Amino acid sequence: MSRLKSESFALELRSPSMVSFEASSDNYEIWSHLGSVCGGMGAVWVAKHKPSKKYVAIKIYELDKCGDELELIQHEIRTVRQLRHPNIIQYMTSFTAAQQLWIIMPFLGYTSASRLVATHFSEGLPEPALALIVREILQGLSYLHSKNIIHRAVRGSHILIDSNGRVILTGLRHSVMVGDNMRWQKTVHCYPPQARYNLNWASPELLEQDLYGYNERSDIYSVGIVVCELGNGEVPYRGIPSTLMLLEKLEDRVPFLYDASTVPQIAENGQGWGMATDSGVGGSVGDNLTSLAITQRLFSPAAHDLVALALTRCPDQRPTADELLHHQFVRYTRKLNGTLPQYLHPVVPITQQTEIGDSVPDLLEESLDQISLNDEVTWDF
Repeated sequence: MSRLKSESFALELRSPSMVSFEASSDNYEIWSHLGSVCGGMGAVWVAKHKPSKKYVAIKIYELDKCGDELELIQHEIRTVRQLRHPNIIQYMTSFTAAQQLWIIMPFLGYTSASRLVATHFSEGLPEPALALIVREILQGLSYLHSKNIIHRAVRGSHILIDSNGRVILTGLRHSVMVGDNMRWQKTVHCYPPQARYNLNWASPELLEQDLYGYNERSDIYSVGIVVCELGNGEVPYRGIPSTLMLLEKLEDRVPFLYDASTVPQIAENGQGWGMATDSGVGGSVGDNLTSLAITQRLFSPAAHDLVALALTRCPDQRPTADELLHHQFVRYTRKLNGTLPQYLHPVVPITQQTEIGDSVPDLLEESLDQISLNDEVTWDF
C-alpha cells in the first residue's frame, strides 16, 4: 500500500463539453454491476457522475486482493496517461478511496465486441460490421506500434464500441514497450505472467519463447484470431489443452473464417465435425459448423486473405498494421453506405437517454451464461 501511495493516481481530463471528472468517490453514484475483473480483484460498475449527470464506467479494485497484479494495474494507468488516440481507451481520472483503487472511464453503449457476439450474433458478425471494427483496431494498433508499444492482449473482450460506433482498444495492462532503460531493441523475450488469460489469441512466437523473441507483429497475429472470433461467433481453440493449442500454432494449423467455401473443406479433411477435442482449429467452431446460416453464407475473398496474412507463421512475413490498413478488406469500408451501428441492428446501445435503474440494463442482462469466456475475462477492460 505504501508503494501505491508514493505515486499520484489523480488524472483529471476534460471532455469536449468541458466536464471535469473529479478524483473523489463522493462525486459518483454507483448504479449497476457489470462484472468482475482480474480474477475477482475488482469489479466494473455503471455509475453517474453527479455534477454532470453523465454515465460512466468505473473499475473498482480491492487493493488487499490485488497482490502482484497491482503493478500491472499501475502500469496500465501510466501507459494510458501517455496515449491520445480515438481508438485507444482514455481514463477521466483514477484515485484511491479507502482500500480501493477507482478508475473512471467512458461508458460505451455497445459494450464489448465479444459480448455482442455472445448475446446477439452467435454465428458471427456481418462482414461490413467486421470490416469496420478491424479497420479501427488496426488504426489503434498502428498508433501503439508507432510508440514502440506491443499490446499483447488484442481480443474481443478488449474491443469496446461506443454508441456512435467508434471502436476502442483496451486491455493495456498487458502491454509492453519494445526497449529497455538503456537502448531501443527490436524484440521482446519476456513471457508475461498474465498471458494465461490471452493464450488463444497469442502468437506462436510469443508462446514459443525462443532466442528470437517477438515484436509488434505478434499483435497482428492476434488480429487474425479476433477476426475469426467475431466472424465465426466462437473463440478459436476454445476448450482444448494449452499444449495442444501451442502445437497447432507451431505447426501452422490456424483458424480461418467459416462459410460455404470452407465448410466442405473442413468436412473433407475431417476437421470440425465431431472432433472438438482433437483439433483446436476445427474444434474451435465445432458447435457452429452445422449451422444453416454458416453453410449458406460467403465471406469475401479479401476477408479470407486478411486472416491468412495475419496468421502467417513467420512474423517477418506478416504485414504491419499500417500495411493492413491498405488491404482490400479494409479499403472495402470506404464503399459502405452504412455506419457500424446500422450494421449492428437490431442491437441498441445503452446511451445517455437509456434509463439505468437498480438492475443491469437489458443489453447487459441478456444471458451472461451465453458468453464463452468467464465473466472475469469478459469484462477485463
